Amino acid sequence: MKVLLIGDYPPPYGGVAVQVSALRRRLSEIPGSTCQVLDIGASRRQRRPGCLAVRNPADFVGKIATHALRGYTIHLHTNGHNLKSWQITFLCGMAGMANGRRTLVSIGSGLAPDFMEQAGGVSRTMMRVALGLFGAVVCRNERAQRAILRLGIPADRISILEGFYGVRAEDLGPVPPAIERFLQDHSTVVGAMASVGPEYGIPLLTQAASNLHSRYPLLGLVLIGPAMSERDGFQGGLLVTGSLPNPVVLSIMQKLDVFVRPTDFDGDASSVREALALGVPVVASDTDFRPNGVILFRRGDSIQLARKIALALKQGRSTSPRLHPTPSKSWERLLAIYGRLNTHA
Repeated sequence: MKVLLIGDYPPPYGGVAVQVSALRRRLSEIPGSTCQVLDIGASRRQRRPGCLAVRNPADFVGKIATHALRGYTIHLHTNGHNLKSWQITFLCGMAGMANGRRTLVSIGSGLAPDFMEQAGGVSRTMMRVALGLFGAVVCRNERAQRAILRLGIPADRISILEGFYGVRAEDLGPVPPAIERFLQDHSTVVGAMASVGPEYGIPLLTQAASNLHSRYPLLGLVLIGPAMSERDGFQGGLLVTGSLPNPVVLSIMQKLDVFVRPTDFDGDASSVREALALGVPVVASDTDFRPNGVILFRRGDSIQLARKIALALKQGRSTSPRLHPTPSKSWERLLAIYGRLNTHA
């Protein structure tokens, strides 16, 4: 099996880049398989082992076409919530015609359904044509599936599949000493993946944590990622880690008392599934989709968020702080899609 993964690739770690990195690692472990990554993210011009750089649009198209002619299965990961995403989707679909449509696109953004529904006639036609070029289409939830169906894509070509491929002991890495000290100095630690932008809900989380400080005076808040550095009035211990490799993120997450996902929108956040797999209680906003086991709060409501965090702390872990024994089903299902594409090519 030969697969070309197209999407964001670390650095920085986060979102699609983490999913592509994890998938590359899984595919590379299959005996006899070949996996390459074509990076279209922030580091796309950097040369890295196992990752192809992209210099310009012509170079991008040329590398897709070359791999298609060599018999690679092409797997594009894109957000689907802007015009550029659909232009890339169309180009990948066209290139994939050279390998008998051994092509798969994963549309991951929680904003993608709204973008598809609200697009004008010309844009909707481009989306319909682009997806029609692919052998299979993956989305993250039923709302996205309905939006794709309304574009005229056959139901048997669409799969709902999370971008999470399980967590294993070998996926964890060492925690930096400064972060380890912070975790040990606080008896209660709440954490979240954080980035600049209001859609991540970080000010909401710091407000909720401030409301909990009187009840939990040794509460520590860990923001994993390139979040803002200001405290936003939070009186407890605050640590902003900056961007970290996913193995380190998993190890930090494993040590949390509660993981929070306060975003305004989501497709199917991998970080939520990672925390659940690690046995960490999860409190998340009530977006279009959350997996079973998540404690939901009303989007934008910091008071309810604080209450739900307190509830999660009271309930404690559902498992010991070891890896959950149930693996993700998405890995086996994705391999089945690859197999079907190669069989029908």
